[in-house]
Amino acid sequence: MPTISSSNIPSPKGWDEFEDISLSAAKLRWKSSDFFRNGRQGQRQDGVDIWGDDSEGYKVGVQCKNTVDGISLDVVKSEIVNAESFTPKLHHLYIATTAKRDAALQKAVREISRQRVVDEMFKVDILFWGDVVQDLAKDESVLFQHYPQFRNGADPAKEHDEILFKELTTLLHSDGVIGFLDRNNMAGFAFRESELEPLREFYFMWNKPEREFITPELETLKKNLWDKVDAYYSIISVETFPTHNPSLHTVPPEWEIEQPERFWRVVKSLHSLAGEIVSLHADMVRKGREYLV
Repeated sequence: MPTISSSNIPSPKGWDEFEDISLSAAKLRWKSSDFFRNGRQGQRQDGVDIWGDDSEGYKVGVQCKNTVDGISLDVVKSEIVNAESFTPKLHHLYIATTAKRDAALQKAVREISRQRVVDEMFKVDILFWGDVVQDLAKDESVLFQHYPQFRNGADPAKEHDEILFKELTTLLHSDGVIGFLDRNNMAGFAFRESELEPLREFYFMWNKPEREFITPELETLKKNLWDKVDAYYSIISVETFPTHNPSLHTVPPEWEIEQPERFWRVVKSLHSLAGEIVSLHADMVRKGREYLV
C-alpha cells in the first residue's frame, strides 16, 4: 500500500506557498520549532528565505527555489554567494527546490560543500521536492494543513461512534444529571424524580445493540457505566418513596430513627454508586475525546 511520502504530492505553484511548506518541513526535519521565514517579498534576504537553529543549536539557512523544471549549478553557486552576507553566520545552507532529484547536481553540490568545510565556511546541500515531501510526511497533521485533499476519507466506524458519543454526553451531562448525582445528599433529603429522568432513559435505552460503540474501549466504559446506573436505579426504585408531594422522592427520614441500619445502608450505597457513576462518566468523556476528537 503506498504511503503518503511515496504518493504523488503536487508541488505548489506559488513561491509564497512553497516557503510555507518548506518552513513546516524544516521544523520537522530538524525537530525544532525555532525556524522562521526571513523578511518578506521585496526585502533583501541575503540568500536565505528560512532560518533557525537545529536540534543541536547550529544555524541553518534554507533558500527556496520554486523551480519545477530543474535548477542549475550556477543558480546554486549564486545563492551560496548571497548567503555569505547573512547574519548570524550559517553553519549549513540548504537550497530547497520543487524540482525532481538530479544526481549530477547532487554530486557537484557535495564537492562544493566538501571544499567549503576545508575552507571553514558553511556547508551546502540541496533538498529536492521529494525530500521536502518526506519531511512533511513525518507528521500527517502538518501535511494535511497544506494538503487537506490527502486526508483519509470518512471512517464509517468513527462516524458511528462520534454520533453515539454526542448523544450520550448530551443525555448524561456534567451540568445535568451527573452534576445532580455529584451534589445531592440522599440522607433523608427529598429530590425531584424528574432530576433522574436522563439516568432512567440511559438505563432503559442504552443496553441495546443499536447503542453499542464500535471502539472497544468506549463500549467497555459505557457497559461499566450502565452496570453502575443499573445498581443505583435499583436502589432508587426499591428504597425511595414519594413524599406528600408526589413529584418528590426520598429515603424515608424516619428510618434514621426507626431503622437506622437500613437508612444508612441505603444512603451510603446511593452515595457510593453516585460517586462511581460520576467518575466513570468523566473517564468516558476523556476517552471519547482521545479516540474521536
